[in-house]
Amino acid sequence: MPESLKVPLLSELAPDGFFYGGHYIVEFDPDSLWYETSLTMAALALKQGVKTEYHVFQHYPSEAVEAFTKLGVDAKKLEEEGLLRFWDSYSRTVDYEAAMKDKRSAELNSWKSTHDKPFDLKKTSEAVRKEMKAGYPDQEKRWLHIDDNTAIMLQYVDDEEFVDMWRTGGVTYIRARETPHFLAFVKGVASDAFYIKYEALCDGIIDVVAKEEGGRIENYIRIRMLRGKVFDSRWHRIVLGSNGEVRLVGTSLQVEQRRLAAIMFIDMVGYTALSQKNESVALETLERYRKLVRPIFEKHGGREVKTIGDAFLIELGSALEAVLCAIEIQSSVHSLNLEHGGKLQVRIGIHVGDVVHQEGDVLGDAVNVASRIEPLAEPGGVCISEPVYVQVRNKLEHQIVSLGAQTLKNVDEPVEVFKLSLPWKV
Repeated sequence: MPESLKVPLLSELAPDGFFYGGHYIVEFDPDSLWYETSLTMAALALKQGVKTEYHVFQHYPSEAVEAFTKLGVDAKKLEEEGLLRFWDSYSRTVDYEAAMKDKRSAELNSWKSTHDKPFDLKKTSEAVRKEMKAGYPDQEKRWLHIDDNTAIMLQYVDDEEFVDMWRTGGVTYIRARETPHFLAFVKGVASDAFYIKYEALCDGIIDVVAKEEGGRIENYIRIRMLRGKVFDSRWHRIVLGSNGEVRLVGTSLQVEQRRLAAIMFIDMVGYTALSQKNESVALETLERYRKLVRPIFEKHGGREVKTIGDAFLIELGSALEAVLCAIEIQSSVHSLNLEHGGKLQVRIGIHVGDVVHQEGDVLGDAVNVASRIEPLAEPGGVCISEPVYVQVRNKLEHQIVSLGAQTLKNVDEPVEVFKLSLPWKV
């Protein structure tokens, strides 16, 4: 790909810049500052003379014009000068939905005959192929393109269709126009499989989140991945100014918080082998597994600290709650296999101890011990450490059997490990 563009606001996080022709995804919380951040990036780029396309999916174009004015940018003048373009998908979807609500409307049949739905990827792909075959003139190249919420398209387009379109045509189009393209998806609107597949197509991944800290909401941004570039992956706090401008105010400098917690590690059995054998089946199984266990975490007050491929790291308030959560997970997996004839199996390891909270992550010996205990469990089984056993031994109906003292990697002293005898295990 050609040389790089220093994208305003993000240049501090990515000093090497972003590729012309690069394809980037922004994944944002619905209550985060992404909309204001996107406008700030566009406004600062325009002030530096960068040709910019701003694509509105969920806001009136007039709102963006007003926001640019507050940010010191004369949007109408720059449009006339050919430095700013608005891509308006908002009006398109609003008109379509209005026509759909009035089934008697004469305009409906006319609209559907020409558009069918607001985003016809087949027609778009055909048009793009014709454009690329003819070649793009210089004035159509090297525009910075920013979306406010591309996820609106998923209301009208199937996940698989969208990913396939970008894989076979969208990325080629971006490369041909040499356009740094920032598409934005609100978190949680699509399946886990969609995000995994789409992220694999991207040259970079950016996260924008809102977190409650000390009784107030703080906003953070980070670059999670940037192919071929040096970047700062730490969370950086962002703040909103009175004129609507978003600023970076440094990295997240949270004070370390230590407390006693139960840590649970959950890992699927055989996922890597399944992925190598049949990737599509593996992704479907992974999504089914995540949909099954996440409500159980919430039921027992568990906090999903992070996922590591097919594994979960969960923090819970007590050893008993963690064990009850683990039993319910294994029971649910067992029932799912009986009902559908599946072979999904997971291992679970639990330890309780002192942990350190730092920048949204959980660190400490308790985490390390739990991760080392989990592989000792049988497929479909649960293993717990001695401190967990002490707290739950008289509170469970299930028999608990000692596996003896175990030497665990990176743990100084041997740890006695116990397994739960579950009724559906032979």
